[in-house]
Amino acid sequence: MSVVTRQVPSVPVRTSVATWTTIIGLLTPPDASARADLEAVTSTVAMLIAEEYAREAPIVVMPVAGDRVRIYTLHGAAAVEAEDPAALATWPLAEAGWRISLPCGAADLDDVRTALEPYPHFEVRDVTEGIATASTAKQRGTSGHVVIDYAELERS
Repeated sequence: MSVVTRQVPSVPVRTSVATWTTIIGLLTPPDASARADLEAVTSTVAMLIAEEYAREAPIVVMPVAGDRVRIYTLHGAAAVEAEDPAALATWPLAEAGWRISLPCGAADLDDVRTALEPYPHFEVRDVTEGIATASTAKQRGTSGHVVIDYAELERS
């Protein structure tokens, strides 16, 4: 598995809601069933983008098959100077079973977890922790604690 990275210009180029809409466009075609799940969490993810959590810690898209996608948001002067991201080679959310890990600050973590609870495709992690992998997500679900795969972090 390889990792693809995209940087999406955000505030002041576009609002945090428009930034999430741009990210949705990278991940799914307009008629995809996954789009409804992504749109359902717009307000929560827009808040995370507005807080600039994805500036340093990526939104991680874990498809069932294909490349993992890490999406960073650009803010301020970096956003103004940047171009929109190139399209991905495939639609990573085409197959059911995908997951998205969202970065969040410690102060907002409990509220965001509660807000995302009805949406099983989404998980939230502290921006100071490592990036979840498919294997660690499974382990966390059964053991009740987070396991960080540092080898995976060093691959990118």
